[in-house]
Amino acid sequence: MDTPRVGREHTFENKMLVISLLLCFAKNGKLERGAITTTANETRIHRTTVSKIWSAFRRNARLPSMRPGRVGPKRIFTEQHVTNLVSAVPEDKRSTLRDISEATGLTIGTLHRKLRDGTIKRKTSRIKPLLTDANMAERDNATPHRAITDEVLASVSTDGWTIAVRRQPPNSPDLNVLDLGFFDSIQSLQYTAVSRSIDDVICSTLVAFHVLSSEKLDDVFLTLQAVMRLVLENYGGNHFRLPHLKKDSLRHAGTLMVNLTCPESLLG
Repeated sequence: MDTPRVGREHTFENKMLVISLLLCFAKNGKLERGAITTTANETRIHRTTVSKIWSAFRRNARLPSMRPGRVGPKRIFTEQHVTNLVSAVPEDKRSTLRDISEATGLTIGTLHRKLRDGTIKRKTSRIKPLLTDANMAERDNATPHRAITDEVLASVSTDGWTIAVRRQPPNSPDLNVLDLGFFDSIQSLQYTAVSRSIDDVICSTLVAFHVLSSEKLDDVFLTLQAVMRLVLENYGGNHFRLPHLKKDSLRHAGTLMVNLTCPESLLG
């Protein structure tokens, strides 16, 4: 019986055909004498391969493929190698994946995969789990979700202007430009220095402020303008993806805009 196949490994159907023929010669889980040779002749498969298929069937009746882990590109960095590289980096130099990448030479993608599979683990402050929800809640006296009942709107809605107040989208960090854009950019530089006192924190913050490029801050506020425009387009909602303006490419070409324009349809 011909059993054509493509590739080096037999298909599941071919394996089950071999098993079904061998089961005809099995009694109490043992094969009769000559069963493997007879099956090999009928299927035109080498008797050693038939024997391996039978042994694999006895270990696992589902006959899983033996290819995973044996084929494909080999891993360049083993778990132990990655662990040793990361452990050798001082603690103050591995607070972020980007810092670890620069110190070890491993790509951020490799580090992210190792973090996901548990090879390396995050460590947070022991104090953080003790904080209550009341401690974690931060308010700045702003009320972005208040009811729109401002009487001042009536006085400014003259001379053809139609002004309306829109609520800030709920749970929208995209508009928190100071904390997640401006301050975060400074802190990413400030955290690279070890601060052991208040004076050290102030000094490292001032240094980070001067080191931070103005182009980075321009990018932050251009993105904010794009997000605000999307909020208007979605009538105050947050069902949109963050815009990608390709600012670096435009800057290199000398065509980067200073401010974004707003369509007239959103002003009506």
